[in-house]
Amino acid sequence: MARIVVIGLIGFALAVSAAQAGDTKDEVDFVTRASIGNLVTIAESRLALDRSTDAGIKAFAQHLVKDHGIAETALQAAADGSGAAVPTALDPDHLARLTSLQGKSGPDFDKAYVADQVEVHSNALTLYADYMLLGSNGTLKALAIKMIPIAEAQFKAAQALSGR
Repeated sequence: MARIVVIGLIGFALAVSAAQAGDTKDEVDFVTRASIGNLVTIAESRLALDRSTDAGIKAFAQHLVKDHGIAETALQAAADGSGAAVPTALDPDHLARLTSLQGKSGPDFDKAYVADQVEVHSNALTLYADYMLLGSNGTLKALAIKMIPIAEAQFKAAQALSGR
């Protein structure tokens, strides 16, 4: 009987350990994806401040640089207790997108920049909503909840610019 109890306890401990490992993986994924979204938005928006000739796009880009700088700082603070490292550079996919954007100018640049921002902010909304519903870290979940209306407003602004 004692042997059955010990085996049961070992099984329970393994299940708890696996669940905690899954939680950590979710936290790392959330922090990584949120940070990369911030970093690519800041980099592309700084480029837009230099390259765009459209006053509306420049104003939008200026807001994004400010807002995503604040968001990145908040993410770093929230991630401190999670054990998830915040990326300091773009991943290869987003770096390639930035490089492609750097090769454009004029209306082609504006169109590509705005299209990227629609996509980035759509992805951010999905990421934040998913973590709000399924995330396990309370601090990161609170950040996701806080970021949803901001990402939604930025998504709508990018959509409005793309429809001009």
